[in-house]
Amino acid sequence: MKKTILGSIIASTFSLSTMTYAMTSLDDAALSNVTGQALFSLSKVSDSSQGLDFFKLGFDAELSLNTNIKSLQLGCGGDNGNGGCDIDISQLSFGCVTNASGTCITLTGAAGQPTGTDNNNAVSNQAALKDFVLTNPFYQFAIKGGSQASTRQIVGVRVGAEKAEGPMSIGSMNSFSGYLTGKTNLNILAQTNIAVTCKAGTAGCSTDNQSKYSTDFVGNYGLWPFNDYKQQYAADGYLGVNDEEIVNLGLIAVRYRDLTVNTAAASKSANVTANGTRLTQVKILNLGLGDIVNEVVEGLAINQLCAGDPGGRCNVLGTAQVAGTLMPLLKTGIKNYMKQQTLIGLGQAVPTKGALETADNYGTKLTTLLNNYQLPYNLNNVHQLDVNSDKFGIALTSLASIQYPGYDSAVGKGWSMYLQDAFTLNITDSLTNLMSNMVQNGNAAAGNITTLAPAYRNCFGSSRFC
Repeated sequence: MKKTILGSIIASTFSLSTMTYAMTSLDDAALSNVTGQALFSLSKVSDSSQGLDFFKLGFDAELSLNTNIKSLQLGCGGDNGNGGCDIDISQLSFGCVTNASGTCITLTGAAGQPTGTDNNNAVSNQAALKDFVLTNPFYQFAIKGGSQASTRQIVGVRVGAEKAEGPMSIGSMNSFSGYLTGKTNLNILAQTNIAVTCKAGTAGCSTDNQSKYSTDFVGNYGLWPFNDYKQQYAADGYLGVNDEEIVNLGLIAVRYRDLTVNTAAASKSANVTANGTRLTQVKILNLGLGDIVNEVVEGLAINQLCAGDPGGRCNVLGTAQVAGTLMPLLKTGIKNYMKQQTLIGLGQAVPTKGALETADNYGTKLTTLLNNYQLPYNLNNVHQLDVNSDKFGIALTSLASIQYPGYDSAVGKGWSMYLQDAFTLNITDSLTNLMSNMVQNGNAAAGNITTLAPAYRNCFGSSRFC
C-alpha cells in the first residue's frame, strides 16, 4: 500500500497555518457582542445492526483542491490477493485548466476518440484553474466493542466530505474497489445512406454478406430493350449485420445487402453501477437495447434500393419509392432480425421462434432479453468525471464489510472509494459504430462499445500531466 501518498494528501489538505495572538480579557458586555463557531466538531453514531460506533471529526471549512497524483495505488497484495491493488489509478487529477468561459479543456486524444467540450489546448486558450471543492471534510472512525476499553478497537477509518463537487480526471483506472454509481446518456446520431450489411473487402465481410453499395455503380431498372439506368452511390457507412431476405413478394425479393437506409437519432438514459473489490468493469443497467432497436427501426427510411442479381441488374419494381410503401410491412421483420444479430454479437443465446408464434410476440421476447442485458463497460475507458456527491469518501476497512453512515451500500475489506450519484457518462456515437461494435467485432461484449473523451488538462503549457 502506498500509505505515504494518502498520508501526504491528508496532511497537506488539512494543514492549518498557525498564528499567535495575545489573550485579551472581555467583560460581560463585550462578551455578549461576540459570536463564533468551532472549527472542529465531534459526533457519534451507533449502529447496533453492525455492532459498531462511528465517531466523526468534522471540519467546518471549504477546501479547494487542485491536486495531481501520478500513480495512486492502495491495498496492493494482502488479504485481497496478489497481483493487483484495491485502487489503482494512474494520472489522477482533482481540478482542471479551463478556457475563458470556465469550461474544462480536454487533452488531445487518439484518432477517432471523442474530443470533449473543448479540446483547444493552445496556451492562449488556457485561462484559469477550476478546483475540486470539499465542503465540510471529515475523518470518521468505525469502532468495534466501544462500550468497554478492554475490547475497543478501530476497524475502519474514512476520509470524506459533506459535499464533493468539481472535475476529476483519470489517465487510466486500472482497478476500483468500493461503490460507484452514475448515469449514462446514450445518444445515437442520425445518418443518411447507410448500408445494412458490410463493405466488400473489409475484414470479416464474406461474399454473401457484402453490400451492393460497397462502391458506386449504375443500376439497370428496365427490361430489354427498355433499359432504365440510374446512378447508385456507395454507402456512407455500414451497419455490418449479416445478409438475409427481408421480403419475397414473388415478383420482387428484397435482401438487406440490396439497400441503403437513412436512420433517425435515438437516445436513452441508464444507470451505471460498480460495487465490489478490484473491479475493472461497470455494468450499465436498464439501457434498454431492445427498445433502442425498435426506436431506430421505426425511424428508418429507404435511401437506395437495387433488388435482384447480379448487382447491376435491378428489379423494375425495386425502387426506393416502391420499397418505401412496403416499409410498414417490413419493419417487424427488420426489428426482429436486428435484435437477433445484436444478441449474437453480445454472446447471448437467441430463442427459437415457435412454429405458431407470431412475429410480434417473438419480437417482444427478443426485446425483453435485450432490455434485461447489462452492458459491461471497462473502467479504463473512463477519463472525465464531473463529481457532484454528498457521499464522497475513501475508506480503509479491516472487516469483511462495513456500511458507513449515509452509505447506501457496504464497502469491502481493504481500501475503497465511495462515489454515489457522482458522475454522468455521455456516450454520443453513430449507429454504424455502435452496431459494428455490438454485432461485428465484439467490442461491446468486451466492455468497449465506445470510447470516451480523454482526461482534462491539469497543467498550464504544453505538458500533458504535471
